[in-house]
Order: sequence, then structure tokens, then C-alpha cells
Amino acid sequence: MSTKQRSFRFRTLSLILILSPWLYASGHASSPQDKDTPRAQQQATPSSPELVVLIDIHPHQDRVLPLEQALAEEVLHKLEQPGKTFSVIAFSSQAPFLVKSLVPGNEAITAIRSVAVEQTKEENFTVHLSDALNLALDQFKGNTGPNSLLIVSEGNDDFTGKLFKQTILRAQQLGVACHVALVADHPLRGSKSIQIYGFNLRRLAGKTQGQYVEVGDQQENIPRYARTLSDGVLGRGPTRARVHP
Repeated sequence: MSTKQRSFRFRTLSLILILSPWLYASGHASSPQDKDTPRAQQQATPSSPELVVLIDIHPHQDRVLPLEQALAEEVLHKLEQPGKTFSVIAFSSQAPFLVKSLVPGNEAITAIRSVAVEQTKEENFTVHLSDALNLALDQFKGNTGPNSLLIVSEGNDDFTGKLFKQTILRAQQLGVACHVALVADHPLRGSKSIQIYGFNLRRLAGKTQGQYVEVGDQQENIPRYARTLSDGVLGRGPTRARVHP
């Protein structure tokens, strides 16, 4: 091989070695598979919801369940955006159950509409709100927040003093703001406005920087309270729980 041929071969090999890293990187930066895969599939699946909704379906809520559903639905309408996910949990005298998990707003609304009042012949029963709250808080494990929980309930619960403190502490550790809406077909307060229903839930909202409203059984209250609750979830509400009589 002549000196001229050897020099040309050496320059060609050097050029290939210099370009090799660039060619490798560019080939992997935009592979045919990446181009064909929808962007939504390339994104990581969210590990926790933007909001968990707890719906009270125990038998005493028979008359006001439509109001509970209307309120939760209105809140979700105000919050739903592309990419946001929600979970729905129903609770009663039976074990709470996850109706839907990590679904878009429209699917969460459909799930809320689908729940029905618990059917039981028992007259005296315990409403397992503490279990429902534990199930709801489980949905936020590993999420850095901000996290929000909406509890729509008559206000009956099965808390003991120790259990209530543990629930508050866990919500605070997970960074979960607990927003509460009391819905009932009977008075929530007794003489001198002494609170009969929802006392612990009101404290839970206050301790976690959530909103607290007393809807009662008035359909006309729904738009105003839904706005208050959704503003709270979005961080536009007051920094502490407030009662809206």
C-alpha cells in the first residue's frame, strides 16, 4: 500500500471514530418507536390522585344522597383538567370501598352518580368513617403533594380520641388538606348552636387547613359551597377552616 493510500485510510478511520458518538446519540434521540408512540403513553402514569372524594351512603342519607352527589359532581366539574386524576370512595356501616381509582374527572363523576344508599335492616349501626379515611389516605402514599380529600357526609363517625389524633397526624404527615361538607336532612346543631353532627370532621378540616361547610338539605346551597370547596382544593381559599351557615 502506498504512503498516499495509507494516509487517506487513516483520515477516513479517524473521521468515523469522531462521528460515532454523535451518530449513536442521534439515532437514539428519535427512534421510530418514539415517533409512533402517543405522548400520553410516554408519560409516567400518575401514582396518586389530585383529589379523593368520600361519599357517605349509609341508610340515613337516603333522602340527601342526590345532594351529596350533586355537590361532589359540581366540585369535580370545577377541578377537572387534562391529566388530572381523581378517586372515589363510598362508606357506610359496611367496610368502605374504592369505587374508582386514578380516573379522569368525567369517569369520577360517573362513579359518583353510580353509588346507591346502603340497604340494611339494622336500625342501630356504626358509620365506619375512620376506615374510610384510612383508605383515602392510603391513596396518597408516596406523593409529595399537595393532596386534597373531600368528605361529603352526615357527620356521624366512629372515632375514639386516640384514633382521631392518629388520623389527624397521618393526614398532616402526608400533606393532605381535608375539606368537609356536611349534608343531612335534619338539623346539624342543637340549642344555642351546639354542634351535634360533624364535630370531629370540623376539627379535622381545621387541623389540616381544609374548608368546612354545612350544606344541610338545601339544593340552592350547592353552587356556593361547591365554589368554596373547589377554591380550597386549588389553594385559593382561606388558610383555615371556616363555617358557612
